[in-house]
Amino acid sequence: MWFRNFQFYQFTDQFSFSEQAFAEKLEAFRFKGCDRQAMEAVGWVSPLHRSEQELIYTANGCYLFCMRREQKVIPPSTINESLEERIAVIEQEQGRKVFRKEKQQFKEDIVATLMPKAFTRSTHTHAYIDTRNKFMVINAGSASIADTVISLLIDTLGVLGAAKLTGNTNPAAIMNEWIVKGLPDQLKLSGDYELKDPLDARVAKFKDNEAENFVIRDLLNDGYFVSKIGVWMQEQLKCIITDDLQIKSVKFGEELLNQNDELNIEDKRAKFDADFVLMTSTIADFHKLLLAEFDI
Repeated sequence: MWFRNFQFYQFTDQFSFSEQAFAEKLEAFRFKGCDRQAMEAVGWVSPLHRSEQELIYTANGCYLFCMRREQKVIPPSTINESLEERIAVIEQEQGRKVFRKEKQQFKEDIVATLMPKAFTRSTHTHAYIDTRNKFMVINAGSASIADTVISLLIDTLGVLGAAKLTGNTNPAAIMNEWIVKGLPDQLKLSGDYELKDPLDARVAKFKDNEAENFVIRDLLNDGYFVSKIGVWMQEQLKCIITDDLQIKSVKFGEELLNQNDELNIEDKRAKFDADFVLMTSTIADFHKLLLAEFDI
């Protein structure tokens, strides 16, 4: 349940749907699986477990929900082998060459034939809306996956009223300044960096390095800019911040993760609730820090 990546979206106003109204909207797009001739399908499932029916889990003023994406898997080698066999038969029996347009049609026919028999793979992407702090966070490692969630959410609600978190100042410039002048009081460097040369494709990467690394400053003096930087927030949360404000490789501190273990909660639902409240409160603090530091 603990999120490993944060894709933040900021609402311009309070989220206008009540829990019941939101649930009703999600229900209309509940996941149904791939049709025989469809390559993929997306829809909403329970954020708790596949055996559960509820599409929203609510706690700490946050609505947790989950998108399931099912994709059919047809190995390219299977398609190519079938295509080569069909082309060979035509060339042998008809004594002519098969041209590009005809090859493309054959390929489409082969895919259509294989689709009903294809295996499927499923992925689940969790997200939640913090109704009190007016933001949404998607647990997605890439912007493209987050875009799929957003697209489905817009289809579901009709309008979203939220935009991807962006700063009024270039985030890379702010991260450069962190290294030169020091970080905010709540943050400290973790020793993970990625710097890029704007004049060519050169990239310098540092992982689990000494937090204070003079080589980094030398690269900045040579014109490099920080594209990724690793930070700790008060020993509660470690992550990588990118220059487009994606938050990746999130790890929550051991003390935070173990905090609810002292409660000896045996009921799984109660433990889930306690952990979710702890996680969303920590992410809310981190979100406020981003707003302040990146001029959002």
